[in-house]
Amino acid sequence: MDKRHAPKQTSRAEGLSYGGFFLGQNIIYIIQYQYLLYFYTEYVGLSIESTAAMMLIARLWDALNDPIMGALVDKINLKSGKYLPWLKFATYLLPLSLLLVFVNINGSYSLKLVYAYATFLFWDMVYTVSDAPLFSLSTAMTSNIFERDKLLSYGRFAAALAAIISAAFMGLKAGLGWTGAVAVFMGFSFLVMMPLQFAAKERVPYQRSTDITFRQIFKYLFRNKYLLIYYAGFLAVEGTKTLQIMATYFANSNLGNEGLVLVIMAITVIPTLFIAPFLPKLIQWIGKKKLTIYSCIWAIALSLVQYFVGYANFELFLFITAIRVLFMMIPVLIYGMFTADCIEYGAHINGERTEGISFALQTFVTKLAAAICSVLCLMLLKYFGYVEQAVQQSERTLHGIWIILSLVPIVGYVGMLIAMAFYKLDERTVQQYIDNSITASAGAQAVSAGGSIGRSVVHGLDQSKGERF
Repeated sequence: MDKRHAPKQTSRAEGLSYGGFFLGQNIIYIIQYQYLLYFYTEYVGLSIESTAAMMLIARLWDALNDPIMGALVDKINLKSGKYLPWLKFATYLLPLSLLLVFVNINGSYSLKLVYAYATFLFWDMVYTVSDAPLFSLSTAMTSNIFERDKLLSYGRFAAALAAIISAAFMGLKAGLGWTGAVAVFMGFSFLVMMPLQFAAKERVPYQRSTDITFRQIFKYLFRNKYLLIYYAGFLAVEGTKTLQIMATYFANSNLGNEGLVLVIMAITVIPTLFIAPFLPKLIQWIGKKKLTIYSCIWAIALSLVQYFVGYANFELFLFITAIRVLFMMIPVLIYGMFTADCIEYGAHINGERTEGISFALQTFVTKLAAAICSVLCLMLLKYFGYVEQAVQQSERTLHGIWIILSLVPIVGYVGMLIAMAFYKLDERTVQQYIDNSITASAGAQAVSAGGSIGRSVVHGLDQSKGERF
């Protein structure tokens, strides 16, 4: 059956609350991703080497922490829901943990470094608690693949909106300071994340094993070839997506005005905000795979155009950047939809649903890619002779910043094109997997109910026999 025009299973309030949680979570993530390196190197005074080492150590910790968290989500079935209890916990701790990260304590360099490690790793763990259950929740809210894609598109629209809101951070920071500005953003994030725990419902009755082991969960993960193929490509894209990290360095050094980062980030996010609502229709029209391929080709072409045109004409720079980012962001906006599809493939071949570990892989790859991109940017800055807190950078450094900003992302989009050559899932096949899974679950429940009735009848006969004698 074609599910494009099937009745909705979720309410408007659920969709809005789901998007609201994404909005708050993404504001928190973007502020960390976009401004933390600058905060550490230019305000706290940590060296590039120390900051890069911390990012790498955090990702080594994630290699252990994220899969365990995902496996716990798969294994634990709480009375109040499989995913919502984790999100309730994250609603309160996630904003608080990032606020602690952006505190510059008084003390020696070593004390500042220890504090940075402790608070960043704590935030990193809490973020993991929020991410895998949030994406997994979409698979429990509806069994319709197109409605699920629409829910996830709400999340991606909210992420684009979060980027616009976060672009105002530097302006607010000028008046309130780093910690004050973060406090305002964290308060807002908490308010938009809170409604989800009251509005969302887990309604899809998938059959799940109650005795699945951690070993089985990890075994099923590595058997899901399409999940691994897709995230190899996604790692390449996200690991070279330098624009957000380099925007502040570019505005400060190349343009001579740190405040222009607000203009740059706004002009790069507005096209994303425009395209996000149309993603469900585009997916229904050409499918996620073709949409990804076309977007990667255009992103590569426009990156080359931007490098050779340059930034002497600032208005032209902004125009090309806006179009370029539109295509660069489409593969990033739909990554959660790919994960959800791969979960259905995994359930089909393994006979077991493992949403938690699959979305935990997504979380891990996202954070690993962010670390790779951060370290890559820092190492390339060092290579091109960047001097921390210097008033003026050399011509070689300025050209190096431009190369990092415009050309480095090409490598990632080539990697995604290679991954798409080996990725074979489509929407029709995935919907069939979902329907089969629900049918099997309904059959198992019927058998279980029949067994219970049979046991009750036998028990009643035994009792009547006893009464006879």
